[in-house]
Amino acid sequence: MTKRIVIAGGGIGGYVAAKRIVDGIKQSGADAEVTVINKDPYHFMPPLFFDVALGYATSDDTRAPIQNMEKYGIKAAVDEIQSIDAANRTIVGARGKYQYDYLVVALGIDYGWSAYPGLDKDGVHNYDLDGAIKMKEALNQVKDGQNITILIPELPFRCGIYPYEAATALSAFFRARNKKVSIRLIDPMPAPIAPLGPSISRFLADQLEQYGVEYVPNSKLREVDPSKKEVITASGEFKYDLLVKVPPPRLPKALANSGEDFVFKQDPRWAPALPNARHPKYDDIYMVSEHSLPPMGIGLAGVFVESVAITAATNIVSDLIGGFGPSFVPSPVSCVGYAGDKGWAGTCELPFDPNKGTYAFKCYFTGVYSIGRLLKQSFYHGWIDGLKF
Repeated sequence: MTKRIVIAGGGIGGYVAAKRIVDGIKQSGADAEVTVINKDPYHFMPPLFFDVALGYATSDDTRAPIQNMEKYGIKAAVDEIQSIDAANRTIVGARGKYQYDYLVVALGIDYGWSAYPGLDKDGVHNYDLDGAIKMKEALNQVKDGQNITILIPELPFRCGIYPYEAATALSAFFRARNKKVSIRLIDPMPAPIAPLGPSISRFLADQLEQYGVEYVPNSKLREVDPSKKEVITASGEFKYDLLVKVPPPRLPKALANSGEDFVFKQDPRWAPALPNARHPKYDDIYMVSEHSLPPMGIGLAGVFVESVAITAATNIVSDLIGGFGPSFVPSPVSCVGYAGDKGWAGTCELPFDPNKGTYAFKCYFTGVYSIGRLLKQSFYHGWIDGLKF
């Protein structure tokens, strides 16, 4: 019988996994079909939301219709997943139920805005399209002499390089408009994105200084006081005119509703996964999104989601054709970030540590380039355009 492969979530991880599996099915002649279930009618490219906030991209630049996946042989269903009934191989959606033989869970993360007093009461962000549009409006209202404070509430957080990109890019943004605006970055880490290693951390620290950003490390958030326009941390209180906030990550509701097997016991913000992306209990389920990266020892970034999705797809195709053994996460991966009005690049190796049972970061700074920013934008626009037409 035709094997039913269901992808829960149509973001980066879900799309990469679906496309890789469909390609494997076509090449091998396996009798299988792939269905992506997504709560939105669009597939989004989240890194472009910051460009929307800065006025460098439009809403349509960030998305493509989810139904366009069908041109690649991927079935698409718009439905909000409520839970997973793993014992009966069933996805429960708001509109219906979906049976599977293999399941790829790529639900991203939810945002815990209410995790800290006042955090949900003030501030803007660009972690979704609506937020990016509101952030654009807020940036257009900023006046000379005002302060923009970028706040990282807790670790880890989605897209680890983003706050440092944002700080320098916002500084360049207002300099280009001849506005005298102060930028502050409040960080719970002792140095910029310290887990990526000393070379990247030193580069970002230099960039923050070059762009006049006030960097406040080792600052654990206690609360935000909207009435006083104040961020209160364990190390001090900081006034702001505009707050740009990074969301605290939380387990997607659909996984929280699916029972204890889908909650990582050591930290309930995450869902469990083995190093080959399989669920620890269910061999027919793969966990490929941010919700399962920390238990694997991997940071919250799109390039790592893509790598884990490739791993899951490789293992599923292997199972279908009677294959070639379990695949592990491909390494190395590269990333490109903003540095003011330029771009920078880094490379991360992900060697597997068998003693810890997780991957280990080994990251390197590879350079800053005038054309780097354009290369980053071109890649993301090209990704979306490939699904639009």
